[in-house]
Amino acid sequence: QSAYSSLNNYKALSDTIVYNPAMFKPLFGAKADASLQATFKVVPNPNIVTSETEIKSAVVAAINTYFDITNWDFGETFYFSELSAYLHQTLTPMVASIIIVPADPRIQFGAMYQVNANPNEIITSAATVDNVQVITGITASHLNQTVSSAQLGI
Repeated sequence: QSAYSSLNNYKALSDTIVYNPAMFKPLFGAKADASLQATFKVVPNPNIVTSETEIKSAVVAAINTYFDITNWDFGETFYFSELSAYLHQTLTPMVASIIIVPADPRIQFGAMYQVNANPNEIITSAATVDNVQVITGITASHLNQTVSSAQLGI
């Protein structure tokens, strides 16, 4: 509180300043809570010659730009659909498709499509190139989904 004590000089006599701690809510990488860790699975554009390393670096750079602190407010909700649209726009023509899959195989695909923050939290990314996987196509196994024999009607 001593770092902000000078703010008391600017308040009106009847005003009260309440100091609330703020917290970051990291997503995706190792610094995130286990339930919020994920892998970005990227299908490259087959018509563009690009290395896997270049794709991973470009994805992480775009994610970091999207999660720039100036773009977020406290308590704001993360929607993967908005990030996905931004990534597709930013990474065209290098990337054909991108999805997000929870790192924990017990968490269903789609669980990270919306992440809420508490009023004192601001969402940020902890993604690194280790959280990006380049794949050739999107299949059930890439989504951490398995199809049971009952679903197949066997």
